[in-house]
Amino acid sequence: MTWTRAGKRARVLADFSAADAELAATLDNLDDAGNYAGWIFERIEPHRGVEVLEVGAGHGTFTEMLARKAKRVVASDISERCVNRLRERFSGDSSVEVLHGSIDSAVTHGPFDSVILINVLEHIEDDDGALRELAGRLLKPGGRVVLWVPAFSFLYSDFDRRIGHHRRYGRPGLRTQLSDAGFDVQDIRYVNAVGAVAWLVLARFLRRTPTNGAPVKVFDKYFVPVLKRFEQRWRPPFGQSVLAVAARPYDSVNKPAGEYEAPRTAASTWRLAGRPTLRRRGRRS
Repeated sequence: MTWTRAGKRARVLADFSAADAELAATLDNLDDAGNYAGWIFERIEPHRGVEVLEVGAGHGTFTEMLARKAKRVVASDISERCVNRLRERFSGDSSVEVLHGSIDSAVTHGPFDSVILINVLEHIEDDDGALRELAGRLLKPGGRVVLWVPAFSFLYSDFDRRIGHHRRYGRPGLRTQLSDAGFDVQDIRYVNAVGAVAWLVLARFLRRTPTNGAPVKVFDKYFVPVLKRFEQRWRPPFGQSVLAVAARPYDSVNKPAGEYEAPRTAASTWRLAGRPTLRRRGRRS
């Protein structure tokens, strides 16, 4: 750890090339963890729209799932290694465009019905700036940002540091960040309670790599199907990850005719009266 001028501790992360190399095996393991990847996709799929930007697409696990449903998917990544994998994987799929660059490089390819970041926001040092960029230029009015991020600062481990995580998130703090960026938060919840306990033991206490080996295969085969059914009926008060869905509001004067409107659900009614009043950002939990 080092200290910032504000007196807060700043984590010393691995450099980008080292983190990218460490992530390579993790992303390959995600391809093999079919139940877990499918569970994540089931959570995000209802919010995707027809034109989708996936930021930090990695090796294309979720890009492939999105391409089966969406009309157009732009898959972006800042890693040249990942971009080469994506181009090879989707060379014959005209519905997928692969983009090498950061969030702002996708502006000329949008706007989009949804922007999806799965285990990506925590890698961005200026996450507030990234959220403002998404709300301002990349989403259509009524479009949604869907975030899947690691939960709870006390779960931050050496593995988080090695793969380039600047932070983990709490639900209250992430809600504030999204609201301050100009979004209407529709849903925000913890997911994968058992995974949080496993991460605490394996990654935090034992300092092992939690995404490798037999435990991952056992968790994917036996635990995920049960957890998925259980958490459909019960919202856990903690989890390994946070799922957040937020919408870019329509202009307070006129709702443009013909614009995409994200479908509403009983659990996700959101305001159409313009951006919420910005409030001072509180401490993240």
